[in-house]
Amino acid sequence: MKLSFLFLSVFSSILLAQSTLNVQVLDYIDHGDSEKNLETPLSVVITSTATGQPVIDQQVHFTVSGGDADLVPADGFYTIEEESADGLVVQTDENGKASVIVELGKMGEVHVNATVSDSNGVPSVGSFDFVSLDVKAIVFQVLGGLAVFLLGMQMMSSNLQQVAGNKMKSILRTLTANRFMAIIAGAFVTALVQSSSATTVITVGFVNSALMSLQQAVGVVLGANIGTTITGQLIAFKITKYAFPMIALGFALSAFSKNRKRQMWGKVILGLGLLFLGMTTMSGIMKPLRGSAPVREFFTAFGSNPILAIIAGTLVTVFVQSSSATVGLTMTLAGSGLIGLQGAIFLVLGDNIGTTITAQLAAIGSNRPAKQAAMAHTLINVIGAIYFALLAIDKDGFFMNLVRRTSSDAMRQVANAHTMFNVVNVILFIPFVPALAKLCKIIVPSGDDVPEPDLILDSNLLSTPVLALDNLDREIAKMAGVSGKGVCKAAEHFLSGKHSAKRILAMEDTVDDMQRDLTIYASHLFKENLSSEQSLRLPVILHTINDIERVSDHAVNMLEARNRIEGNVLESEGPLTVAAGQAFETLKEMAEQVKLALDTHDLKAAQKVLVLEGRMNQIEEEAKNNYSASLATYGIANLTGLAILDFIDYCERACDHMKNIAQSIIGGGVWHGVESGE
Repeated sequence: MKLSFLFLSVFSSILLAQSTLNVQVLDYIDHGDSEKNLETPLSVVITSTATGQPVIDQQVHFTVSGGDADLVPADGFYTIEEESADGLVVQTDENGKASVIVELGKMGEVHVNATVSDSNGVPSVGSFDFVSLDVKAIVFQVLGGLAVFLLGMQMMSSNLQQVAGNKMKSILRTLTANRFMAIIAGAFVTALVQSSSATTVITVGFVNSALMSLQQAVGVVLGANIGTTITGQLIAFKITKYAFPMIALGFALSAFSKNRKRQMWGKVILGLGLLFLGMTTMSGIMKPLRGSAPVREFFTAFGSNPILAIIAGTLVTVFVQSSSATVGLTMTLAGSGLIGLQGAIFLVLGDNIGTTITAQLAAIGSNRPAKQAAMAHTLINVIGAIYFALLAIDKDGFFMNLVRRTSSDAMRQVANAHTMFNVVNVILFIPFVPALAKLCKIIVPSGDDVPEPDLILDSNLLSTPVLALDNLDREIAKMAGVSGKGVCKAAEHFLSGKHSAKRILAMEDTVDDMQRDLTIYASHLFKENLSSEQSLRLPVILHTINDIERVSDHAVNMLEARNRIEGNVLESEGPLTVAAGQAFETLKEMAEQVKLALDTHDLKAAQKVLVLEGRMNQIEEEAKNNYSASLATYGIANLTGLAILDFIDYCERACDHMKNIAQSIIGGGVWHGVESGE
C-alpha cells in the first residue's frame, strides 16, 4: 500500500511584479487507502487580487518539480491539448478551481507546483509537498536487509575463526595491546569506514571468534564513538558502496580457489560484503523518511521535552539504522530554527543510544563474550547520555553556554556538542575499562555454557556418500570442539577449582550423545554403494569419533582427581606443580590444533599436534622421575603429588587420542597410526 502524507505549504505568491492573480491551495487530507494514486486530486482556486472573485477559464500549469510522479486530468476539468511536456495545463471551472490527479511512482518526496500567469505575464505559484511511502516494501526490505545483515555477520565470524588461528590472534592483541591503542584503532577504523555501527559489528565478530578479548573490545568501542563524530568532516568515503565488489571478490575466492584457506578468506570477504549490503538495504529504504517533513515535525514536537527527545532520537536512529543520518537531520533542524540547541542536544544523546542497537543485532546468535561486547557499547552510551542530559537540562548552565561559545552557527554548535559528548565520555571511561568489562560479565554472565547436541545430520544426503561424508566431517569437528573445551575446563578445574564440575559432566554427556548420533549416521553409510576410497575413509571416521569421545572421558578422571586435593595447585612450588601447568598448556594447545586440523584439514596443524604430543610424553616422564626421586629422598608418599601425577597421566592419555586424530588427517583419512590411550 502506498501512503501519502501531504503538507500544505502556507504559501505566498512569488511576485516578480504585482500580480493580479492569487493562487489558493485547497486543504487536503489523504487517508492512505489508495494503491497507486493520491486519494483525492490536488486542487487550487484562482482568484483576482483586485475583486477577490474566482477567475474562470484561467490556465493553470501543474508540474512535478521533484520526486517521481505523473499528473493526469481530474474528472470534470478541461485540459489544454497543447499541454506542456513537463506537466499538465488545466483550465479553471466556474468556481475558479483547477484539479489534477497524481499517480505515484517510486517512494520519496514529491513536489508539485501550480503556476498561473496574469495578462501581463506575471506568475503566481502554489505548491504541494508530500511523501510517497510503500509500507509493504519498507517492511519487506527492512526484514530482508536484517536477514542479509545477520547472515553476513555469521559468515564473517565463523570463517574468521577458522582461518585466523593463533597468528591473527597475536597480531590483534598487539594492535590493541592496551586500552589507548584500542581506542586509537577504533577511532581510526570508524573514521575510515564512516560507520561506528560497522566498527562495532566487526568488533563483536572478533570477540565472537575469540580474536579479541572483551576488555580490548571496550577500548575499540570507545574509539568508535570518537571516530563517528568526525565522519561528517571527512571526504565522503562510504565503504558500503563497495558491498557488491566485496561480495563478488569473496564469492570468486570461495568458489574458484583450490586453496582451502583462500576459500575461507573469500567467505570472510563475502560475509563482510553481505553485512554492508544488509546495512545499506535497511538504511536505503528509509531515505524517504529521513528527509521528510513528518520526521522533521516529529523531532520538533519532541525536542522541547528532554525525556521524549532522547526517546525520539533513539527510536529514529534504531529505525533508520544510521546515527550519522539522525545527527545530520538534527543539525539541519537546528540550522533552520525549527528546534533549539537544547532540544537538538537531547536528540543527539538519544541518537547515541540508538546507534548501539546495531551491535546488539550483531550479537544475536553469538557467544556470551560477543553479547558482553555489545552490552559494553550500550552501557557506555546510555551512562554518558544520562549525565550529559543532566548537564544540558539547565538552558543557561555551564555546559550549554560552553557549547554556544564554540560557534555562532547553530549547526556547528550541534556538531560540536556531539563531539564533546563522545570525547569527554571516552576520557571519563578510560580509567574504568576493566571495571566496565567486569560489569558486562555480571549483566551477561559467561557461566559454563553446555553445548546442546545440535548436530546437523541430513539423512537425505546418505544416498550421496560424498556429501554425507562431508557432512560427517563438519559435525565431527563440532564434536571435537565440545570435547576439547570440556577436557580443558576439567584441567582448569583440577588446577584451580575454576568452572563447575556439574557443567563439565554435562558437557561430557553432550559428547556421548554426539558420539551416538554420529556413529549411527556413519553406520548407515555402510549400506550405500561406496567407492574404494570412501570405504577406507569410513572406518577412520569411526575411529576419530571414538577418539574424540575418549578425550572427553579423561575430563571425568580429572574431576575425580580434584577431590583428592585442595586450593590452587599452581600456587604451590615444586617441579610437579610446574609440570602440571606445562601439561595443561600443552593439552590446551593440542585441543586447539586438533579442532583447526579437523575444520580445515590443515596438515601443518596436524603435524604440530604430533610435536606437542612428544612434548607431553617428555613432561610426563620428567614428572614421574621427580616423584620417584621425592619418594627415594623422603621415604613417604605425598597424596597431592600423586594426584598431580595422575592428572598429568590423564593429560597424556587424552593427548594420545588427539595424536591418533592428527595421524589420520596426515594420512589423508587412512589409518597409519596405532590406536593408543585408554
